[in-house]
Amino acid sequence: MSKPRATLKSIAADLGITHTSVAHAFNNSEKISDALREKVLKHAKSVNYHGPNPAARSLRTGRCGAIGIIFNDNLGYAFSDAHDLEFLKGVSSVCEEFATNIVLIPLRNPTTNPHELISAMVDGYILNATYKSNPSTQQALTMGLPAVLVDFENSDHISVLANDADAMKEITEHILSLGHKHIAVVTFPLERGSRRLFTLDEDLKSDNYNVTQRILGCRQAIEESDVTSSSVLVLEAPNGEEGGTDAVQKLLGINPLITAFICLSDRLAYGAMSGCDALGLDVPSRISITGFDGINQWPGGQNLPPLTTIRQDVFGKGAKAARALLSKDEANTNSKTIKVDTTMVIDGSTARVGKRR
Repeated sequence: MSKPRATLKSIAADLGITHTSVAHAFNNSEKISDALREKVLKHAKSVNYHGPNPAARSLRTGRCGAIGIIFNDNLGYAFSDAHDLEFLKGVSSVCEEFATNIVLIPLRNPTTNPHELISAMVDGYILNATYKSNPSTQQALTMGLPAVLVDFENSDHISVLANDADAMKEITEHILSLGHKHIAVVTFPLERGSRRLFTLDEDLKSDNYNVTQRILGCRQAIEESDVTSSSVLVLEAPNGEEGGTDAVQKLLGINPLITAFICLSDRLAYGAMSGCDALGLDVPSRISITGFDGINQWPGGQNLPPLTTIRQDVFGKGAKAARALLSKDEANTNSKTIKVDTTMVIDGSTARVGKRR
């Protein structure tokens, strides 16, 4: 028969001390001497005991030693998206400093049992560009735990935000300055799972902060030009290369005169370039394409031009969110908004309108 598993009480009995003293040894408490702590830890190692059960410790202290990061997609997306990976690097850099673990939490399907949406034990949440009305989002905001919002606003919580509207206005003005009149926008969904086609002058009913701000910035630039908002098609697509490829092919099928695609993420933009290449349409002499994020990564391998985009400090965004959640000094600040810098990078995917090939 196997030996019974060692416990605090069994170690205390072996050493002839109280189980409280054993617990103090693992908690680095000053209530016991260094000699006794060393004696306890040495014996614990010999009987394969690695410390108090984390769940029991959580019940006693009220803390789990972990934060939850809620994404607006499945877990696989978080590990395949360059933007999200860079964001996680920023979060983890601060979590290491605070000896805190990370739990990744995807948005659940709205039909999921509401009691099963968020079951992970954490001390607080970072909500990363989530859809506001999703049940998981709403549950996280009402559980009474600290929460920091990234690309998302709520008056009760700290928000980490880039200047999306101003940045998108700037890159749209760049497209207009090159003489483009036939323009289309490729966006990730305004509401989770949506795939609508509409025009830029339509009233926005968006559940996502990024989409709202970026489309508003694009619209403002268009309205200040001689291009009419009603002539600019906007198509929602899954936020990935395949979504961008399918979107441009569909939009060009509707309006073959389009000379510029303004994409609301780099992944959509890379897919758009791939789609144009498949159709034999040169980028940028026939079609100009812009992105947003500045991830500097083309996963497809094609020989396509470097992307004109808005570069944001994604690593810094993750680090600022984690520090706001974990640092008492940051959490107690009077400011509810933490800003993230953006910069427009003009590169080889945009050019002045020329003759069609």
